[in-house]
Amino acid sequence: MRVLVGITGGMGAGKSALAQMLAGFGALRVDADEVAREVATIPAVMENLQAAFGRDLLGPDGRLDRQELGRRALRSDEASQRLEAIMRPPLSAAIERRLARAVEEAGGGVVVFDAPLIYEWGNEGHFDRIVVVDAEEEQCLSRVQQRSGLPVCEIRQRMARQMDPQEKKARASVVIDNNRSLAALAAQAETLWAELVCAAPGRGRHDK
Repeated sequence: MRVLVGITGGMGAGKSALAQMLAGFGALRVDADEVAREVATIPAVMENLQAAFGRDLLGPDGRLDRQELGRRALRSDEASQRLEAIMRPPLSAAIERRLARAVEEAGGGVVVFDAPLIYEWGNEGHFDRIVVVDAEEEQCLSRVQQRSGLPVCEIRQRMARQMDPQEKKARASVVIDNNRSLAALAAQAETLWAELVCAAPGRGRHDK
């Protein structure tokens, strides 16, 4: 018996940090952002993004400027909907393939899906458990600014596009509080891992 776990939370809450810790214990991790980066390099998708948001989105190295794409998509609801119309169909298909492969590889173990928009896309029914990582807004803002360099006003704009954290927490199977240190998060990850292994007794750690 395998356990498929969705890990989500707002920007800067720490969902990826938790997912990485669980992967360290032995879970197979699928990272939605990584899949999205790969999908954005598909020639047809890249052409559609340039046609909709500008030919100058590609840098001299031929790579897509994802931060600038995000800025342009935030300019209006119409622009945001245009981006979703381009990205969501191929991204959903790619995620389904990646998850199916991970479940097969994990056998009776644990698969974690690290993604910001599980509830927004209505995908929560695909998972055995949904774990929401939560942190205070100022903490999240600080983390995102440190890693991205984006101005606070822009980070707030992006946060506003996601579901309210309180609603996510109310719908979660498990809520992880990430307002303290990495050590505190690691302790919660260890407890969560023990629970997940009990739910998937066939195999605690996937084969390397």
